[in-house]
Amino acid sequence: MLPNIKRIFILLLCVLLLSGCWGRREVNDIAIVTAIGIDLIEKDLIRVTLLLAIPRLIGTTSANGGGESKLEVTAGWVVGEQGKTVMDAYNKLQAKLPRKLFFSHNRVIVFGEKLARHGTLPTLDFFVRNRQSQLKSAIIVTKLEAADVLKFKPKFEKLASEVIRGELHENSGSTVELGRFLTMLTDEGQEAYALQISVVPSEKSADRDGSNNLMVSKGAAVFQDDRLIGWLNDTELMGLLWIRNEKHEGVVTVEIPENLGGGHVSGEITNVHSKVLPRIQKDNTQMDIQISASINISENTSELDLSASSNKILLSGLFVNEVEDMIQMLCKKVQTELKSDIFGFGQNIYKQDPQIWKSFYSANWRNTFPGIEVHTSVNLQVVQTGLIGKGAIKEEMR
Repeated sequence: MLPNIKRIFILLLCVLLLSGCWGRREVNDIAIVTAIGIDLIEKDLIRVTLLLAIPRLIGTTSANGGGESKLEVTAGWVVGEQGKTVMDAYNKLQAKLPRKLFFSHNRVIVFGEKLARHGTLPTLDFFVRNRQSQLKSAIIVTKLEAADVLKFKPKFEKLASEVIRGELHENSGSTVELGRFLTMLTDEGQEAYALQISVVPSEKSADRDGSNNLMVSKGAAVFQDDRLIGWLNDTELMGLLWIRNEKHEGVVTVEIPENLGGGHVSGEITNVHSKVLPRIQKDNTQMDIQISASINISENTSELDLSASSNKILLSGLFVNEVEDMIQMLCKKVQTELKSDIFGFGQNIYKQDPQIWKSFYSANWRNTFPGIEVHTSVNLQVVQTGLIGKGAIKEEMR
């Protein structure tokens, strides 16, 4: 008898715990947020801009079998409101909309430059506390107003948020998501970075309404604490991601010396892997950056016959020098101009010896970082040179 009572009790407990989706919301009741833009208007006043998806237009190609309206081009609706905090602006926005704002499908959070320089943590507090918050939302920074980025009218996709995610992944190969951005902001021994995106005309005579614009990712924003302090260009971003072992490919072009006929050779760098090894010495801490990769030659405008093994060795040396110079120039800029440890050198010291980090580096790392001596060693192997040895055009002219 007693076992039966226990079974009934367990069954009732399961029924109570598995009682369905208490927080369920119907699609017709919600406004799905796909991208959020935050700009600083003036001191203590921000503007929150939301890109809302319009489900009935996603997947449609034309209106009434004819031309396109503005909504049908993007399937998105941009709304904005000002407030002292994100929550303040959110409440004002919510009061104007007939549906409940729903953040669980948000893809990107865009910071305008002015707000990023003023500080990002106060605005991120809302997303950390919000139960609908998506820690996988991409963090990006723009030199434009964030609202201008959300107003971008895509050509290949229905929503600008999809274009932004695709653009970041295609051009950088790495996305800084909200969770990782917060980790970089709060961890000792590293500073944060975020990818930059911009909207540029597709041609010089682009229409004034922006319908011929392109969305492009352009380098990265560098932070010190939670404030933007500078920018990296595309090449510098590639070097940063290689050092952090967050990107495993890229394209490098080397110049062939005039005494060898001149010209250029471009190669696709693949299988990039890096290690950062601290050498902790009294008053002379050093960092060894070791990078290994393979090269596939993509274009040869020089006189070099790449079928010759001696030329392959020569070419490999030129690529090694090019990558080493690129890494050294990046380290010099970051250490002397920006003075922000976006490489995570401090984290590498901590992982190697937590006691030494706490005893000698933790309290004064910001002053120590610019003086760290950096050594770079690159190991590149030319794997493929293509079907022909010499440059194709010059070979054809012979």
